Amino acid sequence: MNTRAGSLIFATAFANSLLGGAALSNELGVWDWTAVTLLFSIGGLIVFMLWPYHQYTFRFDPEELLHQYVDGNKPTTMSAMHRALALRIKADMASNWRIIQRLRVALQFALVFLLLDILAWLLAIAGV
Repeated sequence: MNTRAGSLIFATAFANSLLGGAALSNELGVWDWTAVTLLFSIGGLIVFMLWPYHQYTFRFDPEELLHQYVDGNKPTTMSAMHRALALRIKADMASNWRIIQRLRVALQFALVFLLLDILAWLLAIAGV
């Protein structure tokens, strides 16, 4: 997701420097302000995507695993341990999926905003 956000930063910077410079050579109009507003919206979504999340769950504590499966009163069989770990991984995936979904939706909105931003700059250049 960070790579895609980085690509979005590049595409946004490239499009806005290329089209924004040409559009802003004239006086500011409605489409110029629309494009600048979309640019700031894209920037906000990129910050949201790149913000570090510490709520991901995919780590196993070795001490906890040893205590729970090996050092307990009754050691667990390998098949029972594999089953418990598989269920734990599945629960972690479900927990992480909520975070990933929010990031994917933010990326989709940012891409749509980028297209609208380019359109707004083109309309500003055309003087519509």
